[in-house]
Amino acid sequence: MGFEELISELHKQSEAEGKKIISAAEKGAEKIQEQSREKTEESLRAAKKEAAAYVKQESSERITSARLSAKKLVDEARDEAVEASLRQVWQKFRSDSLGKGTYGDLLNRLIKEGMRELGSTDATVYVRDEDRSLASGFRLGKLPAEYSGGAIIESSNGKIRVNKTLEETFAQKKGALRKQIYDKLF
Repeated sequence: MGFEELISELHKQSEAEGKKIISAAEKGAEKIQEQSREKTEESLRAAKKEAAAYVKQESSERITSARLSAKKLVDEARDEAVEASLRQVWQKFRSDSLGKGTYGDLLNRLIKEGMRELGSTDATVYVRDEDRSLASGFRLGKLPAEYSGGAIIESSNGKIRVNKTLEETFAQKKGALRKQIYDKLF
């Protein structure tokens, strides 16, 4: 084999080996590209899944928040309706209690109840100025202006007070009235 043939043979072998290497490199590059594509698609699927879960959670939280806000508004509206009704009931109770025909009997009953609770008849009875004639026979004092009627009975030593005002009478029944109003309205 001559020198030229050897060179030619080496050249052919080199080209064949180069083609093999290039072919293997291309196949390796294609494999790497395919793996990269698969990883990208997998990452994209995972990101979409995570985004969907986040959106679902966020939506659920907002719906829950909106429901709570709506419930709060409804509850506040109901409370306001009950309070408005209670104010109306108070006005009616006060006007009925202060009626000319019934107030004298009511005041005497409240004073007697207060004396019984106090456990003594030696007391000062606080009434409105216009009620002094209805409470004769007792040591009298002036009922504070914040009360619209009734009496406060105070022991002779001033240590014990029994509140029998219209406001206190109404306040004692307010809880039951609130429940009745709520039941009727809702």
